[in-house]
Amino acid sequence: MLAVALSAILYALLISNSLAELGRGSLRQRQSPKCAASSFTNVVNLPGVTVTIEKAVSISERGSYAESGNQGFPQTIDLLPALCAVTVRVTNTSDVPIKPQSSYRIGLFLPTTTNWNSTILTVGSASFAGGINWPGMSEGTHYGFATISTDNGHNSAGSDLSWATPARLYDWGYRALHGSVLVGKLLVAHYYSNSPTYSYYAGCSTGGRQGLREIQYDTNSFDGALIGAPAWDTMHLMPWISKIAAQQLNTTANGRLRATQLSILATEVLRQCDAQDGVKDNIISQPDQCRFDISKIICSDPSRCLTRAQADTAGKIYGEYIINSGNGRNRTVYNGFTLSSEDQWSVYFGSDAALSDFDFSYERYWLYNLTSTQPPYTWQQYSDQVVLDSERINAGQATANQFDALSSYRNRGGKIIMYHGLADGLISPKTSLAYYNATISSMNTSEAREIRSWFRYFQVPGMQHCYFSNRFNAPWDFGAPGQASQLRMLPALGTNLKAFGDGWSVPGHLGDERYDMLAALVKWVEEGREVEQVVATAFKEDLSEGVYRTRPVCAWPGRAVWDGRGDVDVAGSWRCV
Repeated sequence: MLAVALSAILYALLISNSLAELGRGSLRQRQSPKCAASSFTNVVNLPGVTVTIEKAVSISERGSYAESGNQGFPQTIDLLPALCAVTVRVTNTSDVPIKPQSSYRIGLFLPTTTNWNSTILTVGSASFAGGINWPGMSEGTHYGFATISTDNGHNSAGSDLSWATPARLYDWGYRALHGSVLVGKLLVAHYYSNSPTYSYYAGCSTGGRQGLREIQYDTNSFDGALIGAPAWDTMHLMPWISKIAAQQLNTTANGRLRATQLSILATEVLRQCDAQDGVKDNIISQPDQCRFDISKIICSDPSRCLTRAQADTAGKIYGEYIINSGNGRNRTVYNGFTLSSEDQWSVYFGSDAALSDFDFSYERYWLYNLTSTQPPYTWQQYSDQVVLDSERINAGQATANQFDALSSYRNRGGKIIMYHGLADGLISPKTSLAYYNATISSMNTSEAREIRSWFRYFQVPGMQHCYFSNRFNAPWDFGAPGQASQLRMLPALGTNLKAFGDGWSVPGHLGDERYDMLAALVKWVEEGREVEQVVATAFKEDLSEGVYRTRPVCAWPGRAVWDGRGDVDVAGSWRCV
């Protein structure tokens, strides 16, 4: 650990000195940087690091871009501003022999000199995907950011874990993102002949985990971070998924939850819980306050009910994962899903194929390194020992649980905005609140004012994982990472909808910090404007008639309360209390 810390300090000093030289104008000033691979050669001089420029391509105003063969992010993105798209290969031997050599790719979108806002935005990845997140990067270019992302050291779809090797796990865990920030800052500074004024981060899910992990590893990387639904607790999330899957596979088929039963369950949850927050509006704003009685939908008719075994399965998914730590002591290792998240459960638990394959890939490929010539890891092998093994191995050192390191980030003025949809059925929002509370505990203070001076957490009722709402169309769009690009990629997602929006921010409120959380973060960092609320937007189903409803999301522990008079679908009828 000492060697890792010294390595991080050394690299930080080298980067700082290099950027300072650029700031003093030691490089020749160029009014119009040339978008060519030769413009980026011999720029990076870091111990053990080799940088190869794969290509640099000019994109015209309102142009499009896609990377052939990118399995993680294959979509074409459009409406880009004029920019230079750069792809870089990095190898790093500085960890050898303690850890294997690092190898990953970086993507950069560099706006024109006129459009660059003198800042950098690093963008996170998603799930277990390998491939540069060009769609996520595209959003930031419209604000004027130079944007950076990494392929995490491999190329794969998001549900594929079979790529794991020790080197790739470290790269996915933290090394590729950290190296991309260091190398990216130098390339950006060289391209514009000027040191960036601020450095920001935006990511959701795995992207959220990456941002938190990097802040803990190197507190100098970012001045502000927008963190969505972070899968920060890898070492416990994945065994929890396996535990639930094993419990379902260990029952008869009538204990497994299928699409019909999940729909029945979600409908009944809404019926019982909707009005408990004081307004019946098809949004469950306080799922933790609902006393849900699942017995109301237990019967023998599968078209309208759950069996008792299915109800028991649902209870386990809502519940906490508790193990015996020895000496008769139990501890909670993961938090179950919240009420209103049922529409997304099918991703992990909706089919026998998912239950028996993806749900145990973590054990097979990441923990126990089983090869194709060995018998596959099966659900019958699962036990709570997996949790202990996962904690001991900490695959890729991916889990972002070094809370003590956050004090340094706070002390240098860094800001974090974290958000989580309360209808998220992939990463439990309870884990984000746990992260927030663990941060408070690590600083030996329970005063909300102290934590809120640099870290604010927002819960978003009705929003699913990172973007979109459950079937009841709660407000979900507030300029968070991935939201705008998802609207542009609706045709590629198998919908019958056309591409929507401008490719960034929130339609109708472009760059407006009242509606756009990334813009609000920038105002907080650069102008000291504290973020108490941001208005979230939901659009009508076919997107042709614009806004369906708006509502403020509030900085924790605040929540939105209706004024009792105005239109419940208009944000102005609500206030944060």
